[in-house]
Amino acid sequence: MKTLLSCAFMLSALALSINQTHAATVDSVPFNAGKWEITSRASMPMLAKPLVNKNVECIREKTISADHFTQKTRGNCKATDVRVNGKNIQWNMSCNLEGNLVTGRGNMQVNDTKVKGKAIIAMSMQGMKLEMTTTWSGKRLGECN
Repeated sequence: MKTLLSCAFMLSALALSINQTHAATVDSVPFNAGKWEITSRASMPMLAKPLVNKNVECIREKTISADHFTQKTRGNCKATDVRVNGKNIQWNMSCNLEGNLVTGRGNMQVNDTKVKGKAIIAMSMQGMKLEMTTTWSGKRLGECN
């Protein structure tokens, strides 16, 4: 389960890890750079209550591109089929974590003052199938200090 939790938080961090500036392209979503408060919630049937993580960060990027999203994939994980449509990004992901195949899919919607998203990841570990849903929401707090 620790592996699954790590992957869930990695997926949400990946979706929100947008720290470099890229020129706007057809496959990018405009983003309002600044100080953002992001709250993520990971839940699965085995957890009594969702795991909640709140973070405030300065995001300097003015666009989120499919290429940048794919490049931010870390470790044994790979983002695939990253699609941009208007202010929405969708993706699939797979990871090989400790010999277990973890797959996921997610989406994120962005506007000037809010961001929200959801990722569903699944894995089979020792014959038991596990699925976790991670949701996140964010609000722009203002300019970076």
